[in-house]
Amino acid sequence: MSKIPNQSKRLIATLLVMPLLIALTACTPSKQYAGSKKDGAFFAVPNDWREISNSALNKEEGNTKNQNDLDRLSMVTYQVGFTTSKTLTAREVFQLAPTKEPVAFARFRDLFPEERNAISFNLLRDVILPVTSYQDGTKTNDRNFQLIDDQEIVQKGGRGVNLIYSFDYNGSNETINQTAIYSNDQSKIYIFIVRCATECYNKNVKALEKIVKSFTVRGAR
Repeated sequence: MSKIPNQSKRLIATLLVMPLLIALTACTPSKQYAGSKKDGAFFAVPNDWREISNSALNKEEGNTKNQNDLDRLSMVTYQVGFTTSKTLTAREVFQLAPTKEPVAFARFRDLFPEERNAISFNLLRDVILPVTSYQDGTKTNDRNFQLIDDQEIVQKGGRGVNLIYSFDYNGSNETINQTAIYSNDQSKIYIFIVRCATECYNKNVKALEKIVKSFTVRGAR
């Protein structure tokens, strides 16, 4: 029986390993899913984005003596952040300062009784900035605010608005893609924000819009 040359053995071994490597590569997920089954809301981000956990955000938000802020935090049922940055902190997730790399932030909370009675699309538009006041002229546009898009949306678990806008902050310009939805029974609000410095946003716009489109509200169980 003739022996197989060493070179041929190496070639055969390589060919045997290659299908396995291809299979493993094909099985590696390109995105990761986040959200809350209890709240009935989900979204997806690329697999290489880093998570800033619910507990880290709760800890940062709870680091205050303001009772109104603490009361509001007590109504939060879920929040999480994701970013491509290796250094972004939980504190920076809550700040308005433009980030050099994209950030996605989801926050679901129950509404106080007085909020349930007053909830409206305009209140949803104003969860971060006084968008409606900028638009109707009752507030001076001192931030170079520009509304890029404003759409009303309806999902299985609620209805709300999706806005895209830019504004100046400490000499830099930021773009925010903001989705805010209230539940069908008006007991809960779902907020989903994707943002970064405008240059960063424009550079990554296709990927960021894909993340926004993945945000789904089915409703609390």
